[in-house]
Amino acid sequence: MKILLAPSNVADQSTSAAVGLTALGHEAQIWNYGASPNGFRVDRQLDPESTADYFAVLTTALEEEFDVFHLHTARSLMPARDGLPQMWDLPLLRALGKRIVVSFHGSDIRKKSHHLEDDPWSFYRFADIPCDEEKIDTRLALIRTYAHVMTVSSVLDQVYVPEATYLPKSLDLTAYEATPMPHRSRPVVLHATRRRATKGTDLIEAELLQLQNDFDIEVRIVEGASHVELLRQIAQADIVIEKLLGGDAGVLSLEAMAMGRVAVARIRDEVRARHPSMPVVSANPETFRAVMADLLGNAPRRTELGVAGRRYVEAEHSATATAKLLEELYIRPAPRGTRPHPDWASDPSPRRLETAYARIAKLEETVARLRQRR
Repeated sequence: MKILLAPSNVADQSTSAAVGLTALGHEAQIWNYGASPNGFRVDRQLDPESTADYFAVLTTALEEEFDVFHLHTARSLMPARDGLPQMWDLPLLRALGKRIVVSFHGSDIRKKSHHLEDDPWSFYRFADIPCDEEKIDTRLALIRTYAHVMTVSSVLDQVYVPEATYLPKSLDLTAYEATPMPHRSRPVVLHATRRRATKGTDLIEAELLQLQNDFDIEVRIVEGASHVELLRQIAQADIVIEKLLGGDAGVLSLEAMAMGRVAVARIRDEVRARHPSMPVVSANPETFRAVMADLLGNAPRRTELGVAGRRYVEAEHSATATAKLLEELYIRPAPRGTRPHPDWASDPSPRRLETAYARIAKLEETVARLRQRR
């Protein structure tokens, strides 16, 4: 099969998929609108605003005869443009017999209202993150109409798309060297973040400051580092703290384990049930100090966790494991498309404005009639 992974390489997940699919004998390309974040792999960088247009991108994709269009972040190749609605390429691709797979990665499908109600340590309690739930509903309805398969990258997000397949996050392990846990009297504790409030960085820093009163440790807080620099920092650490909010291990925890380091993150029971052998050490803001004290006071356990982490990632989050699941999804029988709603591709904001203007016009007409009766 020939597979297109587009329009964004989220958390380097397309890289892992492409590597695994290539090893299975398929051809996979990664196309990215704009520069790739963190220098992740991109086979073709697209900048239609300055060098071409979206129609040329779609034409090229069709000319290259991809069998599968694997799309990410609730987007397709085509935005709303020149009077055409968003994602209008989806019905076209389906009519042409192309396989459409859409992968959701979190904020593109997660609803703030549910997250706040469901999780006492929701990062929405600590971070002002925009969440347009009506837009999520609109795009999901459109994707449901034309996609053959949908996936989520966390079991916690399956509640928003119950029919989606859980596709675990993965790594191209050839890019990660596992080294023995350092045996040193002063452990290095690393926390890396790009959005402090979503990870609980302020809470982490405050607790680590208190721990330094009882343990001789070196604390490193890395913000906004390139991927190359981040991997260098992980290799120098003993313990890598990903987050205390949310509830699932992210790519950072997988990277730490792949390199033989202890990963710390808040892990909810639903995730543990799906991955019972996951050696990520779970901690929330209330338990973090005690969890860290136990780790810092037990070097043999840190060594065991480092070894177990690499084994776990190889077994459940490798490019090979991901590719085998994707291969099956790409050929799985899918139901026929459903008839779309008349406003199937309109974002909610314009619809709300149009409705409001229509109501205002009717009210103005009513007021005018009443005045004429006087």
